[in-house]
Amino acid sequence: MRLARTALAVATILAVSVAVSAQPGRRTPPASGGAQPAPSAPVAGNIRAHVGAEYAARLLRSSDPDDRIRGIQRAAAMGTVEAVALLVQAAEASAAVRADSRALLELARALARFADQERARAALLLVVNAGSPALAGRLPSPSPRTSSDALALEDGDPVARTELARETAAIALARSGGDRALEQLYGIARGGGGGQSAAMVALALHPPREPGFFGTTGGAMSAPVVRLLGQLGDLRALEILHGAARSADVNVRGAALVALAELGDERTIALARAAIGEPDARLRSAAGEALVVLSAPERFKAVAALIADEGTVAIGVRLAQRVHSAEITTLLAPRAVDHPDVEVRAGAIRALGRSPEPAAAAALVRPALLGDPTLGYHAAVALARSPAPNANDLLTDLVGGKHAALGVRAYIVRALARSERSATGDKALAQLAASPDGRQRALGVLGRVALGMDDAEAFLADPDARVRRAAAMGSLAKPSARSSRALLARMVKERDLATRQVLAIGLLGGDPEGHVTTTTLVDRAESGGVDAPLGALALARRADEASERRVGQLLGSKDAVIRAHAARGLANAALADASGRLADAYAYETDAGVRRAIVEALAARTRDTTAPARKNTLELAAQLDPDGPTRAAARRALATVGAATEEALPFPRVPGGGEAAWLRIAPNGTKPTSTAFVAAVLRADGTAVPIAFDDDGFAIVPAMPPGEARLVLAPRLPSYEAPAP
Repeated sequence: MRLARTALAVATILAVSVAVSAQPGRRTPPASGGAQPAPSAPVAGNIRAHVGAEYAARLLRSSDPDDRIRGIQRAAAMGTVEAVALLVQAAEASAAVRADSRALLELARALARFADQERARAALLLVVNAGSPALAGRLPSPSPRTSSDALALEDGDPVARTELARETAAIALARSGGDRALEQLYGIARGGGGGQSAAMVALALHPPREPGFFGTTGGAMSAPVVRLLGQLGDLRALEILHGAARSADVNVRGAALVALAELGDERTIALARAAIGEPDARLRSAAGEALVVLSAPERFKAVAALIADEGTVAIGVRLAQRVHSAEITTLLAPRAVDHPDVEVRAGAIRALGRSPEPAAAAALVRPALLGDPTLGYHAAVALARSPAPNANDLLTDLVGGKHAALGVRAYIVRALARSERSATGDKALAQLAASPDGRQRALGVLGRVALGMDDAEAFLADPDARVRRAAAMGSLAKPSARSSRALLARMVKERDLATRQVLAIGLLGGDPEGHVTTTTLVDRAESGGVDAPLGALALARRADEASERRVGQLLGSKDAVIRAHAARGLANAALADASGRLADAYAYETDAGVRRAIVEALAARTRDTTAPARKNTLELAAQLDPDGPTRAAARRALATVGAATEEALPFPRVPGGGEAAWLRIAPNGTKPTSTAFVAAVLRADGTAVPIAFDDDGFAIVPAMPPGEARLVLAPRLPSYEAPAP
């Protein structure tokens, strides 16, 4: 009987050790290759080798990188003094852990749990200062794997992941609130090196509490450190910046003026007034910028003086986008037409387009500008967005003039962005839409559909593919379930490849009604075309046991846009382990946009409120993710635990139709082809919208949400031509 009790106790201990070995809600890292040998076998009967800190230590000493990560996770889950010592030792002495960016990130997160302990903070500081992996760090580490095993190579970008580990460690240090830790982070930020960016992120998120933290004098500071203090946004740095503003070094003095202005210190106006008359162009530029930022009365004269001076014209033109007056307009108009620097001309055009001065709008329609093959487009875009009271009348005249095509496009953009319409513009669109010329008809259809004058489905059977593409793009302005159904119905039978990709706009809602077959979605998601992200979104949305392998491949794609869309699709998937897959994907993801998509998908999966994977990942993101929107999304999700489950939209709707982007692609000298040039616009909300440029190289994209967007061009191979004999 005693022997039976002893055996039962041993079995219980072993069972508990297995349960402790993995963090709750986190899966064991997948093996990098085939079946891997376990760490060296312990001496028979040595139970301590299977449990507790000794097993974690043995995993950390393993030659297998996945075992080392398990060791870090195990030590973090235990949380004992001995386990924390193992984590600290790994940071201090384990070259294998420091060379493995996954292990380094896991170590930073593990140590963050114990940032209230001095030794853990010292180890976190080592992670912040960790060097970037060299080429050797990307090669397979010595292990029982064969050298030909391609899967032994580290997945993803080790440099980006190392930076993520640094930022995580720095945020953990700053969150600890210890004065010594904050001083060390500030020292790293001032000193430069690999950890500078991470230290700046952390200090901005968790500023020091000590009033005199930044010191009292800035005379000996360098310009980069002065700019750093301005970027941190901490008002307690004002006095030290005032000291730097009196430096004998022109670069330091200029940086201090701008930093003080950005912090809103109106005492800077007097300093800028004194500096605006200095002979050094750098100092005059900084003083002018400070006056503009602080809205000082002198800002108009300062900007005009900068534009008039050839040495400062570039900064003056840039500042003129924020300051407007009749004198500035008079100086900008000739700069836009005849300055030898094309960038200065383009900047002057943008500044004229933002001015409410009637003369500024009139300057944009000068024949010398509109007829310029390079800058005519810029002038039309500026006029389309101009707040000047005469801009709409000038645009109406342009629609019926020599540059009618530019005028019609500008009218569409103005009607979408500023809701200003005219009878002349609407009549021109109607005439173009009825034209027998497919090129003109496409432009008219785009405008009429985008402005709600016609439905897209009325043109999806047009014999000209250009018209069908224009109708699909116009539907972006006012998307509906009806238009999505029409686009997808046409998509499944469309023979023109470029048009089929643009018709995938119908997949923006994820195709919840299943109009497109799963086979077609797989084909599109794996096609590499501009519609691949939306194909991945719709495929992941309907993921089940039959398609889980393909969805897993998309979630691990080398293309960050594909990964993000697959993650968003899993927000509504019926797949039982969707939250676990999302948590696994978040663990080592380096792209902030993908992490944001993962967190938003987890937040939408309120059906999995009790799932440890969801909860733990959201808590991790809320505390340690360097990306602000990702942290905010995680915190909102944690604050609404228990909310009713509802269908989540893959992407938030754009309020009020949003903005409109007018894009142009310049020819590269190749011969024109009959194939349309397609691309994807990656919007600020993360949506990859497939578009096609028209025959003139233009594309108008309605319903753009506020924020930065990015154009992703599709790969295009030149046509083959046999060499001449």
